[in-house]
Amino acid sequence: MANETYSHVDELFTRLVDSDQQWGPLLFLRPARHVPFRTARVLALSVLVGGGFGLPGSIFLLLLSRSVHRAPLPVYAFPLLLTVLYFALCQLSFVPAWNRRALRLAKPGLSRA
Repeated sequence: MANETYSHVDELFTRLVDSDQQWGPLLFLRPARHVPFRTARVLALSVLVGGGFGLPGSIFLLLLSRSVHRAPLPVYAFPLLLTVLYFALCQLSFVPAWNRRALRLAKPGLSRA
């Protein structure tokens, strides 16, 4: 109980993020358990997810706006919004938990299992 900063919530987040099924084709972006999530990796993940879901959403919004005779949003708006939201969500949820575990595992004498 020397390290109380690694909580049950951290354990929940890291267990969820450790699951290969959650990553799907983006598994190559997940670092090793003892390696912290850096901002560049989270940004790459956010761009891929935000763009991947945002572009079809943007097309849907374009078609919807045409059907109700409104001016459409720019095509980049929805993917950009999703990218920013996903980045913020990652930075506020699983990234701190992952980085605390990585720091704990990187200390000498601890198992990397």
